[in-house]
Amino acid sequence: ALGKSLSNLSTAAAEEEEENRRGAVMPVAQVSKEEEEQRRRSLAQELSNRGICPEYDPVGSGDQRSAFDVSSVAPADMRAFLHSPAPKHAGVVQCRIIRDRSGISTKLHPKYTMESDDKIFLMTAQKQVKNKTSNYAISMSKSGSSKDPEGFLGKLRSDFLGIEWCAYSPGLNPAKIDPKMPTAHQLQQVREELMAVQYTASKWGATAKGPRKMSVAIPSVTPGGERLVCRTMTPQADGLLALQKGPSSNPTQQITTYTNKPPKWNDQIGAYVLNFNKRVTEASVKNFQLISSTDPETVYLQFGRVGKEVFNLDFRHPISPFQAFAMCLSSFDYKLGCE
Repeated sequence: ALGKSLSNLSTAAAEEEEENRRGAVMPVAQVSKEEEEQRRRSLAQELSNRGICPEYDPVGSGDQRSAFDVSSVAPADMRAFLHSPAPKHAGVVQCRIIRDRSGISTKLHPKYTMESDDKIFLMTAQKQVKNKTSNYAISMSKSGSSKDPEGFLGKLRSDFLGIEWCAYSPGLNPAKIDPKMPTAHQLQQVREELMAVQYTASKWGATAKGPRKMSVAIPSVTPGGERLVCRTMTPQADGLLALQKGPSSNPTQQITTYTNKPPKWNDQIGAYVLNFNKRVTEASVKNFQLISSTDPETVYLQFGRVGKEVFNLDFRHPISPFQAFAMCLSSFDYKLGCE
């Protein structure tokens, strides 16, 4: 059994090294202070010559600190905060995810902790054992136990290939609910679908080329800030993944979708690059930014490596902290269907 575990560890390590080598996304190289000052002066002079005098920040909003203080959320309100869309006035909420693979059990089933940039604990996720597909329990408890009903926030589950993921609230799988029960009672007990991710699959036997491609769907949020509820007894017909796969010519208003911003190839360094505005410092296949087709200039979520086991996560309204965490957790798993 120990030999099999060690073999699994070496295989997982080799898979991660190989996927990083093939499709890693690098952060744009940062310039020195002197070069940045020269660039600012040059741009300011150019704007002046053209008669334009706006406030201008060539570094970009991604380098600004969040105006939202997570410590202002009362403990009694934390569960609601984690499941609610990020406040509009918060701007970009800056967090980090720390991966723990320090022990034998956590090497095979890593534990992830999400905290604010000010090191305020938010939630943890633990990959569950004895599951045919990847299954993460997400909890407000630092132990990450899914058996604590007070702390349990929901779970993230993938298909066999690791290319389709769905995050759920606490509740029952519709397949396990008594069909003889009145429909109203069924919908009271069934779990809510909170987020879905699809990764683009490569052809069998072919080597994946370039970074991953991903698309994300969340229930839409009303102008008043309320998230629509996606609770269904027939997820194969009207769940988030089904709605996400619907015809693009007839998009539904029930969901909001995002896609990862395509990184650009840089011939000088021989790699794909994205500008993370200094929030990501190391190359990784897990690095990504999410944009909307209706607003391609705004990055709604960005995630990337800053250390061997540390990753920065920034997101904004209408994405909730739980949804942001789940999106990023899906990127950690090896994808049999697209790597």
